[in-house]
Amino acid sequence: MKRAIVSFGTNKHAELLDISFPTFKAFGDRHGWDVYRADNIGAGRPAPWYKVRALINLLNSGYDEALFLGADTIIVDGREDLRADDWAWQALVQHHTGDGLVPNTDVWLCRKEMLPWLDKVWNNLRWLMHGWWEQASLMDLMGFHVEQPTYLKIGTELYMSTYFLDQSWNVHKWHKPPCEHPRIQHATMWPDRVAIMQEWRREADGWMNE
Repeated sequence: MKRAIVSFGTNKHAELLDISFPTFKAFGDRHGWDVYRADNIGAGRPAPWYKVRALINLLNSGYDEALFLGADTIIVDGREDLRADDWAWQALVQHHTGDGLVPNTDVWLCRKEMLPWLDKVWNNLRWLMHGWWEQASLMDLMGFHVEQPTYLKIGTELYMSTYFLDQSWNVHKWHKPPCEHPRIQHATMWPDRVAIMQEWRREADGWMNE
């Protein structure tokens, strides 16, 4: 099976990706993922939308699985590989938040079955300028009521083909109770993302240097 990880960082996120990317590369080397930094992501939309194009490009280039990791995520413990059940088309973490129930696309595994759905996410222009961008589009297609409070109205075929990863694969600041064994820390909501990511990066040295 051919697998690839992709990420990108624009503007301030480029500095964040400089911190996180070595952990992606170490994880890929350890578990057999090719790892790409997609610096030329396109223009014309808010940058988060281009994770959809990046995943489509990889799946159309011979990869069986493509994993997007946000620039503000750090793999703090990469000893275990990221896996999803064979029946799943996609895998991500679903958070219980103050806004409601939210699947998060900053750790987003897609398989070839997702190609037509990724096209639908891209073309679902109702959400083009929504603050959650492509994530809002995906949630809509999964059957969620997207505006706060968010909740699942009725699970669509896409929702039923989604594997929900353990929370440890995308840990947010406001997790309650705190995650006891984070694998990927996500710096969203932190006031100084550079500082906290540098701290997490130092923590990652343990597994990276094994």
